[in-house]
Amino acid sequence: MTTTLEETGVTPANLAPTAILDHGHPAVRRVAHDAGTGVLAEGEFVRAAHRALAGAVRPVYTLADRVPASVVLARGRGSCSQRMACLEAVARAGGVGTRVRGLWVDGRFWYPRFRLARRFIPRRILLAWPQFHIDGAWTDFDELYAPMAEQLRANGTGSFTNDGETLFEAVAHTPVDFLGKTRSCGPVCDVAPAADLSRFVLGEAGLFDSRDELFARHGSLLNTVRGRAFEAVFGGRKSA
Repeated sequence: MTTTLEETGVTPANLAPTAILDHGHPAVRRVAHDAGTGVLAEGEFVRAAHRALAGAVRPVYTLADRVPASVVLARGRGSCSQRMACLEAVARAGGVGTRVRGLWVDGRFWYPRFRLARRFIPRRILLAWPQFHIDGAWTDFDELYAPMAEQLRANGTGSFTNDGETLFEAVAHTPVDFLGKTRSCGPVCDVAPAADLSRFVLGEAGLFDSRDELFARHGSLLNTVRGRAFEAVFGGRKSA
């Protein structure tokens, strides 16, 4: 079900298993167990799961957004989208609700990674940006480790440039601000205008109880001619 930004409570749909977030699978539950489900506080548990997945699932290029989390874990490789899905599945396995915010991101955001192959990049790409229900409130993936203002204080003028490590790793120590938070967090934000990545966001695709619903509503780039061409050329290649 599509929700609105004003709705703040967690619902059964934010915890249920889905085709992508198959958190009943032993592989997903094993990661949740090892990350400290039932032992650590919610935020610490999700961060521990994030660190574990960053080490266990190597980054590759692929547009196959609907692959189940358990399959990604078994392969030990996945795109940023797939690795985020794994984190959502593990969070749900540990009783932490998740949902996603759909963002239409300008294809130019990925140009630094494809300097000689930009013709394969579409004008806009649908990004499923996770949120986690931690300590009674929804926390965006970009603030899983710290609020944006605290990240800027720690990083100075550092910002995400998308020419090295992936989004999935970067959120642990670098501001990744698709939502324009750095425009309203006080004087500390003025020192790092490049941290504001909202200039690449062409529009919002809605807030959904799961990424399954987001892709069911808006489709997948993999099903387009350009998407299939990208997959044929870059699918499975190391991305960082």
